[in-house]
Amino acid sequence: MAVTKYIEVRNNDNIVTIDDNYQNLVRDGKVIRIRQYKKCNSRTEFIPSNNEVYQYWQDKNHWDVLITFDVDESINEILAFSAPADELVKFFPLRIQDRYMITIIIPFDATYGDAESSLQVYLSRIRYHKYNNRDLVAPEHGAGLIIYNKDGKPIFSSEEQYLRVLHYYFQCTEKLYDAQQVFKNTILEFDDEFMIAPFSACNFWRYTPQVTTNYRLYITFVTSSSIKIGVHGYTGFFNQGEYGISGAVEITTSFMVIG
Repeated sequence: MAVTKYIEVRNNDNIVTIDDNYQNLVRDGKVIRIRQYKKCNSRTEFIPSNNEVYQYWQDKNHWDVLITFDVDESINEILAFSAPADELVKFFPLRIQDRYMITIIIPFDATYGDAESSLQVYLSRIRYHKYNNRDLVAPEHGAGLIIYNKDGKPIFSSEEQYLRVLHYYFQCTEKLYDAQQVFKNTILEFDDEFMIAPFSACNFWRYTPQVTTNYRLYITFVTSSSIKIGVHGYTGFFNQGEYGISGAVEITTSFMVIG
């Protein structure tokens, strides 16, 4: 087959994998591990703009934790994370515009839930990565494979770590009361270690004049190569005139599993 562009790289199936217009998200730097902590007296003291700090408080039977990150939308930046396996720990990821908000629930009877010091050890072992489509810069002393387009701009470098999608998860419910059934005990298994890159995650609620019932999608790292997805429901009483939704609503959630 004739080459029709300045550069074409084809795989064994003769499919073009790299050409002049090649773009892919590139890992930005090394793994991020957060070791900054702030203990609060309640969830109301959490400050979403206080980025890259674990804010936590001690509830009746679990630790309630919040971590936030800002990303650069101008270069399509995304956040991915992975955590030590523990079937009792639940992650509630949510992205709102250029901010990721990840709530973590760690029960006292989880492996690292017995004390505040243990909690901090667990949190310090959670890994975060950022990926974006920043411009590549050719290294001064090149090694491996570097591919340039016709303008002399590097479009691929074997020195970089590119986004590799293992699975794209998308789910939708037509009615609010379907959510717990739709997301019930969903298990995803993979051949190797992975990270989760959230796009949209459920954080929805049903309102009556007396009680708001909240539902949130959670992800649990069951093993180093599998996750469980479910919906966690809880209720809260409001007396300050909050407004909400009732009846049937459509709920969607999606995230990538990357290797």
